[in-house]
Amino acid sequence: MESILQEKNNFIKDYIVESREYLNSLDEFCLNAEKSEGDEEFLKELLRILHSLKGTSRMMGFSNIEQIIHETETVFKNIQNNHSRANRNDINLLISVISVIRKAVDTIEQNQTDQIANFDFILENVKKAANDEDYTTNFFPRENQNSPSEENLTFHDSDTIKINISQINSILQYFDKLIMRQIKLKKEIEQLKEQSEISNLNFREVTESIDVIEKQTFDIQEKIISLRMLPFDMILMPLKHSIAEESLKLNKNVEFEIPHSEITIDKSILEKLPKILIHLVRNAIDHGIETPQERKKAKKSKNGKVSISVTQNSNRILVTVSDDGRGIDFSKIQKKAISKYPERANEISKMQQNDLLQFLFESGFSTKDTISELSGRGVGLDVVRTETERLKGKISISTESGKGTSFELSLPSSLATQDGLFIRQSKNIFLILSHYIKEIITVPKAAFLKMQKGLVLNLHKELIPVYDFDEIIGKLSGTPSESKSEVPVIVIEYLNKKIAVMADEILYYKTVVIKPLPHLMKKVQGLQGVVFDENYKIIPVLNIPNCIRRFKSVSIYSEKNFQVQKAPKIYSALVVDDSHTTRNIEKIILESENYAVDTACDGIEALEKLKTRHFDLVITDIKMPRMDGFVLLHNMRHSEEFKNIPVIVISSVFENDTEEKVRKMGAQGYIVKSDFERENLIQKAREILNG
Repeated sequence: MESILQEKNNFIKDYIVESREYLNSLDEFCLNAEKSEGDEEFLKELLRILHSLKGTSRMMGFSNIEQIIHETETVFKNIQNNHSRANRNDINLLISVISVIRKAVDTIEQNQTDQIANFDFILENVKKAANDEDYTTNFFPRENQNSPSEENLTFHDSDTIKINISQINSILQYFDKLIMRQIKLKKEIEQLKEQSEISNLNFREVTESIDVIEKQTFDIQEKIISLRMLPFDMILMPLKHSIAEESLKLNKNVEFEIPHSEITIDKSILEKLPKILIHLVRNAIDHGIETPQERKKAKKSKNGKVSISVTQNSNRILVTVSDDGRGIDFSKIQKKAISKYPERANEISKMQQNDLLQFLFESGFSTKDTISELSGRGVGLDVVRTETERLKGKISISTESGKGTSFELSLPSSLATQDGLFIRQSKNIFLILSHYIKEIITVPKAAFLKMQKGLVLNLHKELIPVYDFDEIIGKLSGTPSESKSEVPVIVIEYLNKKIAVMADEILYYKTVVIKPLPHLMKKVQGLQGVVFDENYKIIPVLNIPNCIRRFKSVSIYSEKNFQVQKAPKIYSALVVDDSHTTRNIEKIILESENYAVDTACDGIEALEKLKTRHFDLVITDIKMPRMDGFVLLHNMRHSEEFKNIPVIVISSVFENDTEEKVRKMGAQGYIVKSDFERENLIQKAREILNG
């Protein structure tokens, strides 16, 4: 009994931490609401957060919080459906709701209940807002906030201490740097060995010592990673309660099956899994499991079954949520998709089942005709897809009419390290996370089938669309090199959709520590992080889900369905900066928009490259060695050959007179690095090149 109570307390603690994270995110939405450019994306993400918080609250049995979020969802869902903007009253309402929920969470922390004063009044006003009636947003009077007295502040001795996960991550990053330094040191020793006349014995002793240190470093790193691991079974009890409650609401008899598991998983993943699983379980109960009458007619057992299985394959955790229900009705998906996208009716009517499944994960898409407490808003599976991608995972679906549906999540056991395949394309190296890779083959050029819309590959009796690697990262080449008789091909898969990608060279597999995208790269499409090689060069990690979604409309049916698409104009740009990182970031951004990009490290190299080929645009830093941006700009504007080439200056120099100075010298644009965002550069380039 004591262990059960302790377990419940742990769940509540986790709920409190997670809820406050959601509330903080909602606070940020309120602060950024007025300056948000894309209301559609703003509302989509807002609804996703609200839906997730509602789901965890329901799972924990906090009905007051669940109710008020449900009505708040309706308010902003109405705004989304009407294609309107959230006004100040809407934002004030959200601020007030956040305050209410925060107070309820504080109450839960104190006495494990979400009962707060005047809740009926609060809920009534949110319902009025949902029904477009007059309402107030002043839910709480101002309260006195007294500081805690010193006599209440006590110290409790313990054998354990609590370490924030961010501290563990920080330590792991230091170890990653240490390992890279060791690799670099070994290479330097090898170079010295070739150049030096010192005895090989000395070098051997040094190398052996480094090898020992390297092994010890890896061992310590593994032990630190293990501190992040928790048993999967921790999240199962709340799920059982949630299944029981929701099956009763829908008048369905559901049995929940899950075997005990010894598998451990990264805490950062485990704490996000409940909201993913509850959406999948809710989907299974509402859409999959039939009513008792339907099951009787289908000669099935009275009780439907929902099961969760957990297995481990190397460093991947496979979580499967299955039901024995009616299966997915593809005709219903098709009908709803045509209704939502009438302009794509012809395309949708010819889609294969795997392509139709993609609609289930779109925001606002639901096969339900009416909105209920549990479904119909088109948010659930969108949340599942988004959260799974954030965890560096993937999801797949299998279904059979009359027998049921299974959703399989493939997740890393740890977010600290992952396996990836390094690819070389031209002079650049990229990383593809291994769990997206279905197959790697070498294909003769003659094996590619050329159709009007592009190349396809007949592989295992499947016609798979083929793209050049450059197409994935934004360039438009589309055909294998003529100089090669055989081409390396990587078949990648996500959400039951496959594409084949041609690359120049497949390098090697390696376990890596993935770093978040640098600030300047965060809005670059198709990337989800970076790794560093032994020389600290940035290697981008491809965001495969985003890459595949770029080609979601491509389906292979028959040759007559293909139409030739006119390729957009490709501009050429020269990026000039003494920072390798900055050059690489700007290059990737421009290449994602189909620019042909070359780089130079200073003004002298830039002028040399300008003499060898034509550029439509020059993007330059100011402070550089040998020749700075001012001198480069001066030289260009006093040259008959280069004077008409547009120039954008991107610099960390932000004095008031700097922009005025570069514009007088003939620059068409000026961006301060501290304010730099992807869209700033792209928009400025479009304005200049398109007049």
